[in-house]
Amino acid sequence: MGPWAITALMILGFGGFAALAWRKIAIFRAMQPEVRWDGVAARLARVATMGLGQSRMVAGEWKPGVMHAAIFLGFCALLVRKLHLIVIGYDPLAVIPGAAGAAYAMFKDFVEVAVLLAVAYAFWRRFVIRPRRLEPNREAILILSMILVIIVSDFLFDGLRFVAFAGDPGIAHERAFAPVGAAVAGFFERASPGALAFGLQASYWVQMVTVFSFLVILPLGEHFHIVTALPAVFLARETPLNRVPSVDLEAIMADDAGEDMRVGAKVATDLPWKDAFDAFTCTECGRCKDSCPTFLTGKPLALKWVNDALKHHLLENREAIVAGKGGELAALVPAVIKEETLWACTTCGYCERACPIGLEHLGRFYRLRQHQVMMEGAFPQELKAVFDAYESQSNPWGLPADTRGAWAKDLGVPVLESAEQAQEIDWLFYVGSAQSFDNRAQKTARAFVKILQAAGVRFAILGPREGSTGECVRRAGNEMLFQSLARALVETLGGLGVKRIVTCDPHAFNALKNEYPEFGGNFEVVHHTQLIDRLIGEGRLAPRKAAEGVIYHEPCYLARHNGEYEAPRRVIAAVSKDAPKEFALARDKAMCCGAGGGRMWMEEHIGKRINVLRAEQALERAPKAIATACPYCAIMLRDGMAQLGRDDVPTKDIAELVAESI
Repeated sequence: MGPWAITALMILGFGGFAALAWRKIAIFRAMQPEVRWDGVAARLARVATMGLGQSRMVAGEWKPGVMHAAIFLGFCALLVRKLHLIVIGYDPLAVIPGAAGAAYAMFKDFVEVAVLLAVAYAFWRRFVIRPRRLEPNREAILILSMILVIIVSDFLFDGLRFVAFAGDPGIAHERAFAPVGAAVAGFFERASPGALAFGLQASYWVQMVTVFSFLVILPLGEHFHIVTALPAVFLARETPLNRVPSVDLEAIMADDAGEDMRVGAKVATDLPWKDAFDAFTCTECGRCKDSCPTFLTGKPLALKWVNDALKHHLLENREAIVAGKGGELAALVPAVIKEETLWACTTCGYCERACPIGLEHLGRFYRLRQHQVMMEGAFPQELKAVFDAYESQSNPWGLPADTRGAWAKDLGVPVLESAEQAQEIDWLFYVGSAQSFDNRAQKTARAFVKILQAAGVRFAILGPREGSTGECVRRAGNEMLFQSLARALVETLGGLGVKRIVTCDPHAFNALKNEYPEFGGNFEVVHHTQLIDRLIGEGRLAPRKAAEGVIYHEPCYLARHNGEYEAPRRVIAAVSKDAPKEFALARDKAMCCGAGGGRMWMEEHIGKRINVLRAEQALERAPKAIATACPYCAIMLRDGMAQLGRDDVPTKDIAELVAESI
């Protein structure tokens, strides 16, 4: 086909790709270091399933998932074909000999047909179905068109080559096992030698120029993920992140800390390099929007938009970043990420769980919030009173800390007072602020006490000595206050010899289980639905089937953040006369109630209220009751139903349903 021409094309293609790719690689190399290659075996397993197997892509929404999997796997399989075509550029009669050649010829045709169908479906989705999450995207149309050109020109090249070199045994052997190429060849059997020669050259060079143009285009836009997606899967943490990045308070408060101490992230170079890698890898598929409570209620936040804004900021400031002049950059908040965007996030983790290649979001926002709160003093006004209340009374209501155990008066609940007493109980019931101080949430605590007593579980509470886990203030960026609360609670629990904790609060459950070990708090922690499920399974509880028409709203910090989907459902089924109902957005796709990440204490000024939308989603299933397993979810959903004028559909914790049935 022309040795000099194919050589020149390769030099231009590979050289252009390398130069343009380096523009991005140099940026994330200049950002904060972070180890991302520990646990190699687990990371490789994730690449096999989530990367090569496209597990999240297909599971999230199977039709577009299969479409993308076909294009991705076709891309991988056809790399051999492109190498073959390069060799043909030097030797027009080059073939893969023998059985290997026969198998590959048949496989190649099958794969190319699959890719052709997938591309056709992709165009159909973009121009006919037009799902909400897919925004207009010229680059996507260009790339799909280039893939179409590559596949069609390859079929044409095969057909013309099979006719032009029909007398060559190697090519005749290849034709015998290439059904599509052979069928195309039938259209050119009577073409003149001149027409065959022209068509052969045209189809070859159209394909090869398109292939190498495709290669050069990759680093320029979102389709760079074709190169970086598998590395991103390997480098990902287990998501969603159920731990907030810690701040070394001793280091920043030391006398020799200096004025350039870093708290959280102010400018782009304060972020770990993986954040930049993720921004350049984002496929812009929009799956992060499907159950995002902020996107669905018209707020200016979606992971795709954040990645896009950060990507453009990094490229626009490339020279300063690479030169190590991060101090010259504009602050990310508000120059790149607006205040309303930063504080809209409920930290529900849906976007991370939905991302087919495991891109991360929460760690970045936590760092930005830490800087805003601890260094700039810039945060929503409502949080000032909350921080003050936590600091003075260790609860967001600001009610007297010594009344934390008042809800249990006359229930016969023992208060843990010594390490000797701790050895005689099965579980410490960590009540938490909501069920200590909110009148409605206290009903859940009382119901759970009834369950424990009925099952003969030996337990106790801390009463006035119980402090807040500080989970809320940590996710709102006040790391200093969180660590103060955490160390105080760890000291209390450690001093009393506590080993096993049960709680009705998924936020406390997550903090005690996943974050407290960093501060010396190592406990066995279970959620109350897990313990109730265990008690029923052991025969220590035998509830009647008294409930009906129950729909379950699952808390983000129990489900997505900690993987507990089944225990609450088994408990609800155990007390239900009929089959429990499910939200349209359930399990991995369950929409947040809107309370997480400190949002419980902040007013919604933009778009629809999240809890109202979630209440509407419940009503679509015509339930008789909404069950949840989180005091904050219960508060939010109860308020949402009240705003809709549907007080006839009560919101109850699972513990209340069980208590009513025993």
